[in-house]
Amino acid sequence: MVMMMMMMMARAISDDVDDEDGSPSSSSFTGFEMFVASDILKTEYKAKGVSKIGVGELEARPHMMDRIRFKCKKGGIEKSEGSNVTGCKMFVYGRVKNGEFVLVNCDLNHNHPLSPDCSRMMVNYRSIDGPTFDRIMINERAGVSIIRNFGTQLIEKGGFDNMTFNKKDVRNAIAVERRKTMFEKGDAAGLEEYHMPFAPFVSVNHHGKSIVFAAALTSHEDTESFIWAFEEWLKCMGKPPKGILTDQDKAIGRAISEVFSGVPHRLCLWHMLQNASRNLGKLAEWKSIDTLIRTAVHDMVDPNEFDEAWCLVMDKYNQRGKGWMQDAYDNRRQWAPAYNRGTFWAGMSSTQRSEGMNRYFKIHVDLECGLVQFIKNYEFCMNIKAEEEKEDNFDSVDTPPQLDVDKSVLAEYVFHKVYTNAMFADFVHERKGLTHTNVTRTDSLGSLVLYRADEKLTSPHWRKRYKSYNVKVDKVKGELSCSCLLFEFRGILCRHILKAMDVEDFQFVPEKYILDRWRKQVRSYEIIRVSYYDPEESKRLAKAKELTQRHNYLRELAMHNEEAYKL
Repeated sequence: MVMMMMMMMARAISDDVDDEDGSPSSSSFTGFEMFVASDILKTEYKAKGVSKIGVGELEARPHMMDRIRFKCKKGGIEKSEGSNVTGCKMFVYGRVKNGEFVLVNCDLNHNHPLSPDCSRMMVNYRSIDGPTFDRIMINERAGVSIIRNFGTQLIEKGGFDNMTFNKKDVRNAIAVERRKTMFEKGDAAGLEEYHMPFAPFVSVNHHGKSIVFAAALTSHEDTESFIWAFEEWLKCMGKPPKGILTDQDKAIGRAISEVFSGVPHRLCLWHMLQNASRNLGKLAEWKSIDTLIRTAVHDMVDPNEFDEAWCLVMDKYNQRGKGWMQDAYDNRRQWAPAYNRGTFWAGMSSTQRSEGMNRYFKIHVDLECGLVQFIKNYEFCMNIKAEEEKEDNFDSVDTPPQLDVDKSVLAEYVFHKVYTNAMFADFVHERKGLTHTNVTRTDSLGSLVLYRADEKLTSPHWRKRYKSYNVKVDKVKGELSCSCLLFEFRGILCRHILKAMDVEDFQFVPEKYILDRWRKQVRSYEIIRVSYYDPEESKRLAKAKELTQRHNYLRELAMHNEEAYKL
């Protein structure tokens, strides 16, 4: 609160001599520390609730003081051997009038050696100027640690000898700023141990990357809280989602069935496999069971195949009719891929995107910030994600994917022109499977032609070297389908359909199989002014940005030659 006044006072007492560059020389500082022996607030500020421990508008400042008395830190009576006090009588006593410190009385004599070379380490001389403070807070909002934050200032100012503050000062400045963003009383107390669950609503954008639609902070993880979050999300979005993927939390499940009745609700496959390990991992045959479970889950795309494989494991290892495997089987329609491949999920089978987004936010938001600061940091993170998507949009238009396009595959030639780089790369990965795929015509009905697609497995399972799928092609109606259901689930034409299209000599790709979902030109993130948007604050930031840009420009000009520097 009186740090700046102490710094000014210490320099006034010393014989200030500036270096040629205009900065105070370290040798000009007398080299002693002072402390506030007593200070008295003006009556009018006391009445407003201002105090030494106040924050923001209630923080005591030098111009609010009526009288201040400084003493040398060596003052006092030596009470033990090795004590650093010497009974120094040095003091400065004055009053604040019209914003200026007016000396009333002083004694500038010390009874101990002074240390001018260590002045920059003493509290009298330490301070953080306005522009530096702004830079520190920008780094803080960007998720830069205090150590690195201090390090950037150290490098920029050219070393410790040019620093007017230390790492502790940076930590204290950040702590004070955080306190300003904490809500008072109940809210601040509630956030003291920041344990409010953070729930992002995450999906997939047209680049195959995670996109955040919204996020919720809830005080409890119960059905009532989740119902509130879902209802608020529905108000913002205007329509329910086409599908929801969550973990096995029962409270979430009940909330979804109430708010999003009729919306497909799937359970995270990754969590299901983790639960398998947790519940069956102690069995002596666990390694064999785990292999068979994963084979059934990942390789059996037909519901009947999956049922047969899963039941075989239960019977072989005596798990039928009891325990986790039976419970998971009874609930299989909600999590098994074989039962969900007929619906578009953009390829999602787990909540890993949501958890990955949680990890991303933790980089920029720590557990010590207040609610207001959290919202600002969250918005900052969203701006970063929006900018990343803009860069991906630009790259997809300006820099085509560095992949060899096989123009003999009609779909590849088409998708190369219309799909984003990432989704075209996914298609190319699928097209490469054509080398392991062959199709045989089995039947026809009018314009409908049936094929059997035989795919050679690179890693055989269940003693099979080939796996077969049924492909239907209607060239006249432009209808394509495959029993692997890859297109229905991921929105990418499978290798089996591509092979059949080649045999049928398609001259164009039916429009319905060129998804707008993966096109280069789609609507992306939008900037929406939220309830806490402050136009005046934006004007202030705009002015600060302009001044910073001008300052940087003038600094570069000044470094060109000596004449420009002096000017």
